[in-house]
Amino acid sequence: MQEIKSLTSLRGLAAMAVVMQHFSATAQEHSITTIPSLIPHGYVAVDFFFVLSGFIMSYTYLSSFLRDKQRAFPSFLIKRVARLVPLNTFVIFLLLCIGPLSEIIFNKNILFTSDNLIFDAAANLLMLQGIGIGNNLNDPSWSVSTEFAVYFTFPICTLCVFHKKRIFSTFSIIISLSILLYVASRHPHLGLNSEDPVFGVLRCFSEFVLGMCAYRLYTNRSSSWRICQDPALVTLFVFCAAFLVLRIDLVAALFFPIIVVATALNVGRIKKILSSRIPYFLGMISYSIYLIHNPFRPIELEFLRIFHPAPLDTGAALTFAFLGSLSIVPFAWLTYRYIESPSRSLLRQMLQSRRQERAVAPVPNSNDIK
Repeated sequence: MQEIKSLTSLRGLAAMAVVMQHFSATAQEHSITTIPSLIPHGYVAVDFFFVLSGFIMSYTYLSSFLRDKQRAFPSFLIKRVARLVPLNTFVIFLLLCIGPLSEIIFNKNILFTSDNLIFDAAANLLMLQGIGIGNNLNDPSWSVSTEFAVYFTFPICTLCVFHKKRIFSTFSIIISLSILLYVASRHPHLGLNSEDPVFGVLRCFSEFVLGMCAYRLYTNRSSSWRICQDPALVTLFVFCAAFLVLRIDLVAALFFPIIVVATALNVGRIKKILSSRIPYFLGMISYSIYLIHNPFRPIELEFLRIFHPAPLDTGAALTFAFLGSLSIVPFAWLTYRYIESPSRSLLRQMLQSRRQERAVAPVPNSNDIK
């Protein structure tokens, strides 16, 4: 399956949007005045991840599900475990080591809080915290946990979204939009940010299905070619950014499925820009960027307070937020290069080889059974 590099790059830019929004909040803790966020409502990039995931899962695995039906699910799940679990495990163990160390240095655990660390650590390692089991030790990982839970609905979703009768796909869109509207209606200004795990799962599921529906539109080139032109795609980006500035999450999120399709089909200058070295590099290490950045925030803030005890003015605070965001990139590359990529390949090989051994295991002859 050929990689759509422009979408990989968009994933990297979305990851950096989350990082910049989070570092802006961290800078606010040591600012003398209220500062604007580098990326207003940058957390909505998580909604883009959910939509993009539904699209990419369909792009990558739909053919195997259409061919092998439910028998394709074990292989699908193995590959998703190999993709998500190794880096998550590494980050959790790192937090468990550095957290107590921070108590010695700063007289408090600046990385996480837990009343039952053994239980919480186990829940985080099993990626259950996103569905409300255990306290989340690494804030961004809630979405990874939630998305992993939604993967279990993928076989059923494929039957509905890609059914030959359009009534099923239409019904899927209506249900997804209704769920997302319900989640947004529970918050001011149609916001999507919620700490409630139930709403988190609903938010992820609805956007994941919308991403799958976007892939169906992608395969129907005759009805989607107009939006893939540069002017149309730029317009989509501008409108989406405008609603983020206006802090209306739902409307911005509803642009994401169309943006994904338009970007995937684009063959103009935008594709060349997004497929260039820097955006694509950020996309390659985007999972590491997203998963490791949170522990850096309190650590960098504490060192800032040591070397500059006085609160920062607006310009200095924004500079700290920007440089702090950029500081994540080299560390994310290291974790991608030496942790994420090799462990993913190793785990996938181990799991696949075990399945192959089971598949070729000889079936005992009835005459051999005493």
